[in-house]
Amino acid sequence: MLDFKLDGGISAQMFEGVDYSDAKTAQFQEDILGMIDMGKRERRTVAYNENQLYMQQMAQQGATQPKKKKQKKEIKLPRTMRLPRLEEWQMFDRTALNAIQEVEEQAFRALPNDVQLLACGMKVEKSAEEAKPSDEEQKSEDGPKDGEDTKAEDGKAASEEKKDDNKEDEIDLEETLSKLITDEQKAEKARLLAEGFSDWSRLHYSAFLKASAKYGRTNYVKIANEVGKPVSAIQTYSEAFFDEDFGKKRFSEHEYDRIVKIIEKGEKRIDDTKGLQRGTRVLISLFENPWVELQFTHYNMKDINKDKKFTPQEDRFLLCWAHKYGYGQWEAIKFAIRRSNHFRFDYFFKSLTVEAIGRRCEQLMRAAEKEVEAMEKLAIEEAEKEGRTLTPGEIKLPMFKESQAKKRAEQQTKFLEERATLEQNVVDIDEQIMQIQKALRDLEGNQTIDTFFKAKASTEIPEKLVGELANIIARMRSQSMVAITDEFLSKFPGKGSKKSIGQKIEAIGVKEKRTEEGDTAPYWYLRQEKDHLLTKATKAHVKDSREARLAAAAEKSKKRKADEDAGGGNANGAIGPEGDFVEFPEYDGEEEPHENKKAFTLFCKATRRDVKNSLSPSSRKNKDRVNGMLKDRWYALTDDEKQVWKGWEVWDAKRYEYQSGIYEGRKEKKSKSSNSPSKADGPAIPKKSIPKKARKDSLGDGLSIPKKRKS
Repeated sequence: MLDFKLDGGISAQMFEGVDYSDAKTAQFQEDILGMIDMGKRERRTVAYNENQLYMQQMAQQGATQPKKKKQKKEIKLPRTMRLPRLEEWQMFDRTALNAIQEVEEQAFRALPNDVQLLACGMKVEKSAEEAKPSDEEQKSEDGPKDGEDTKAEDGKAASEEKKDDNKEDEIDLEETLSKLITDEQKAEKARLLAEGFSDWSRLHYSAFLKASAKYGRTNYVKIANEVGKPVSAIQTYSEAFFDEDFGKKRFSEHEYDRIVKIIEKGEKRIDDTKGLQRGTRVLISLFENPWVELQFTHYNMKDINKDKKFTPQEDRFLLCWAHKYGYGQWEAIKFAIRRSNHFRFDYFFKSLTVEAIGRRCEQLMRAAEKEVEAMEKLAIEEAEKEGRTLTPGEIKLPMFKESQAKKRAEQQTKFLEERATLEQNVVDIDEQIMQIQKALRDLEGNQTIDTFFKAKASTEIPEKLVGELANIIARMRSQSMVAITDEFLSKFPGKGSKKSIGQKIEAIGVKEKRTEEGDTAPYWYLRQEKDHLLTKATKAHVKDSREARLAAAAEKSKKRKADEDAGGGNANGAIGPEGDFVEFPEYDGEEEPHENKKAFTLFCKATRRDVKNSLSPSSRKNKDRVNGMLKDRWYALTDDEKQVWKGWEVWDAKRYEYQSGIYEGRKEKKSKSSNSPSKADGPAIPKKSIPKKARKDSLGDGLSIPKKRKS
């Protein structure tokens, strides 16, 4: 800018004819401006510390602060001889290594100062005499004087000698340092350093702890994937870490216990999960179709059904899906619910959150685990009763159908035993009554015996009444022994007990089905060798009743043939499930036949009365409970038992076909008879058709009622 000139040669330093580039002018301006400049403001620091204030005052007075003596820095071992950084998770024996290091440091401090400095690679300070150069060195530094010739070979020889001296010094230093500790201590130090895991960082250690708690301490493959090291290295580190004599001593007691508790907690969670999965797998394997048949028989589901939000069908599907997708896959189960056609309109089930589905699945899996445990305990108890011992691996649970069939058989056996016990009690009571009756007769005579005891007699039937019993059997031709016994006691009260009468009936009679006499079911008949006990009147009655039965059977056969002709020639019966011919029930064709039923419906119809009899009078009116018990009994049937009812289903279908043919034939006959006139009425006369209006308003002779005119 000082040499800048405008166009025309005018300098930028010229203003109003004055050249400000002149040095004198510039000095004058600087003096003038210096008088005007006030200078930079000085800031005074306020010192509240007495020592600092004293030092400032002394500094202002020109006094100098006394210098502190520099402390001599302590020389440590060379880096090559020091121990590496020993972290806790690297599992070095730090106590033993530090002890060897302390011995080595003490020996190193005992060395001369120059040797310590040389070992650490520091510069050695020479004394005044050593610092003064020798004459030869001075000459070599000053260079050759006038008249003196130096040879290059001498200089090279001197430098080589110097290098040799340095090498000898280094060799002596290494020998000195190598003798700081003994060979045994060196070997011990090398062994202790080899025990540790120097290549493990904190990142590897943290990943190892998390993976061990997540997958278990022995799952080396998954832990290696998380840590990023080979499986062999993970196995070696894990075995050393969990060793009580090695790993526990390398960590502080509190830290090691804390880590092991975390890992054990994770392993316990893994074991619980495996137990839930095993219980679910075993329970589902006991059912042929768990999606439909699965149920709990030993575990009380009321404990988890307090809110009653989930139906049994929903629980079955949730448990099956949990087994299919695995524990924790609740999101997959939620999508399965959305895709299932069974819950298309179950908006509560479809709107459940993932957390709610997970909670319910865990509840069901725990219930399945307890169910399996109860069944295994029951199997072990049964084996112990038989004198066998079962290990957990030898326990084999039966299928659900087999267990239900066994349970039903046990209940039936128990029922029969209780029934036999009650019957025996009745017999014992009768005998006691007889004894009391006899005692009263002996003591007081027949006049004081109560009428109740008069109705009872000796337990054996008198021989003279055996003929009467034979006549009753022949006349009644009953299917029930109880009816015959009651009939005999009504005629001859007190002449024997029911048990003795039943035994006598079995002795002189036989229950059989005589088809030649028109029987369709077994009846009680008198044995042929006992016919001499019958009276003439009884024999005539038996003969007449036989002839009447045969006539009725012939009439029935004739009617059946007519029904077959009307129904298209179908037989009045079909082959039953047991292979024998079973007749259809009587049907007149007046009303439409009942439709054929399925096997389950036929089973319920035949079993409903037994189910109701097993319940209390108040529970019999509960249709839901009755239907539920029928359903349970149906699912508990074996395949062979179900096949029997399927055979009855086929038989019922043939019955419906046969009766439908009869019904349609009767219907056609009725329609034909109503449309065709009889011969007694003469030839048919065509009916004269009358127009609608004429039929409505005509009065005969062509007259009609005139319509009323509008006024």
